[in-house]
Amino acid sequence: MRRVLIALAALALAAPAAGQGEPEWRAAREAQILLMPFAYEPRLIRLEAGRPVKLDFVNNSRSRLSVSAPDFFRAARVRGRDARFVRGGRFRLAPGERRSVALVPAPGRYRVRSANPVHRVLGMSAEILVE
Repeated sequence: MRRVLIALAALALAAPAAGQGEPEWRAAREAQILLMPFAYEPRLIRLEAGRPVKLDFVNNSRSRLSVSAPDFFRAARVRGRDARFVRGGRFRLAPGERRSVALVPAPGRYRVRSANPVHRVLGMSAEILVE
């Protein structure tokens, strides 16, 4: 009897997660983040929690630049085909390269910064606020 009750409780807890379908990625809001020498634009990226968004990262410089936001990407529900791109919470873009990542952000305040220590010291950082 006890095992049956435990199994029913586990099913009840899992039901909402199973009921969550794939987000409608085509209807996702878009936000652009420019990577420039020693800066991200905008410096404060505001997103709505639980709502799909497509983040377009654009390297607007003549050198290779990086984005590191492991806590943000780990907390978000990243679209399947984009998950490989943000594995480890960081990625690099070649000069002029553009990359889109669709995700459903989790509430919180997250730091974004360059993976390059020199760029970080010179101010290449931003903040993501998800409310």
